[in-house]
Amino acid sequence: MYTPILRNRLSEMLAFRGLAPDVREQMVPLFDVAAPTKSADQAAAEKYVATNMIRTEKAANGLQWAFVDSSELNPDFRLNGGVHPLMAIAAATTRGGAIAVPVTGLHRDQAHHDAAKAILSPDAPWLCVRLDATDVSTATMSLRTIKELLAEFGLVTNRTLLLLDLQGLHGLDVHAAAAPVIRLLTLLRADVWAAVIVGGYGVPEQLSTAVTPNSQGYLPRIEQDVYLQIRAQAAGLTFWFADYTMLPPSVVELDWRLVSRVMAPKALYALDNAWLVVRGGAFASHPLGYDQYHTIASEIVALDEFSGPDFSPGDQYIADRVASTSKPGSPSTWITACVSHHLSLTARAHATARSV
Repeated sequence: MYTPILRNRLSEMLAFRGLAPDVREQMVPLFDVAAPTKSADQAAAEKYVATNMIRTEKAANGLQWAFVDSSELNPDFRLNGGVHPLMAIAAATTRGGAIAVPVTGLHRDQAHHDAAKAILSPDAPWLCVRLDATDVSTATMSLRTIKELLAEFGLVTNRTLLLLDLQGLHGLDVHAAAAPVIRLLTLLRADVWAAVIVGGYGVPEQLSTAVTPNSQGYLPRIEQDVYLQIRAQAAGLTFWFADYTMLPPSVVELDWRLVSRVMAPKALYALDNAWLVVRGGAFASHPLGYDQYHTIASEIVALDEFSGPDFSPGDQYIADRVASTSKPGSPSTWITACVSHHLSLTARAHATARSV
């Protein structure tokens, strides 16, 4: 099983909606309401969030379960009529045909907890508690707080899923990152939990710190390496993997007018144990401009590890960009393609990782 953490922006949601049925059935995605970052979107925040709810409804079609959260938004944010965004994302997921499992955390306000309680139903009394790296490292205190929270919800541990969201792992030592989680697991074994999910992201906040423009390089998929080390110590637990696909949560949508002179093409193509990162030069100054994407596509397709055009819609898109007669694409369409490939590869790799 696999939980991609998806902030409901257009590129990610288009990638998710286009996945093959055998890929989607291996997932319990987390739909986390995205906060507006462009100036125009911030000025019309309600409209922006409402639009993303529509995307979520479409993406939930055909799913059995999905986690829902609103962690990015200001706790005071409400939609028209005073509706809490967690209630709205749950309703959108339900309209799409999936059962919404609310996500809360140890540092959420009471209004968020109350919204999560309202989403629970007799047919689906499941709660996901999302812990950050600090919560994980203070295991004894965090476990006590979790138990207090569950008492407030009237739930027991076997109706509770724990998402250990380690977030940024790039540059960390695998053993050091895994050690606090393994210590927490020793405490968790005293109870029966519905599942323990471990996730994070290994892409650096600024890609330029790892791979320079007009070059290519490999980055380890450290989030997977950390997960596999923890998994080896997770006997007896229902245990699976989560990640942020290829977009760290710090990535924001920017006004094109502000970044057009410096933005450059790039692709992050997931391999079993690494990312191939290919970067071009700035669109505005490079002689090939957007046609650099043809070269990037050729480099990916030439890989021995290229999954082939039939592997995912994203792989088909990349293969089609090799021909110079095709449209080269744009930053957003290439994000969709690379996320599509990543989701397909990761879901299939973790298809059997339901429990250990």
